[in-house]
Amino acid sequence: MPNDVLIMVLDDDPDICSMLKMVLDYHGYGAVDTDGEEQAKKILSENRVDLIIMDMLLSGADGADICRRLKQDEQTSSIPILMFSAHPNAEKICLEAGADDFISKPFEMNDLIDRIIFFLQQREVKQVE
Repeated sequence: MPNDVLIMVLDDDPDICSMLKMVLDYHGYGAVDTDGEEQAKKILSENRVDLIIMDMLLSGADGADICRRLKQDEQTSSIPILMFSAHPNAEKICLEAGADDFISKPFEMNDLIDRIIFFLQQREVKQVE
């Protein structure tokens, strides 16, 4: 399954992007990262992205608002979004914005990979139906 998967990481912290890309690569997933909504839209228009992993708090932008816009856009609404944050009320905010799942920072990489596997398995089930 991993070989044909592309995951987009949306975070304004280059260290987090690098770390997540390294972990995803280690597990055999393709990964592309961006730090803003416009570049994310460009990536999404040019690639078949299977999952979006994004931070709630981005420099100059609200990740929950970006999530909401992605979920309202017919082109991107079906892409699962896994959001993360250390903010105390973040889970409720992100899920209300349309995120498919939420993980609190700091998080265990195995937990993140388990969630990724879950979403990708759901994708495969939908493709078979």
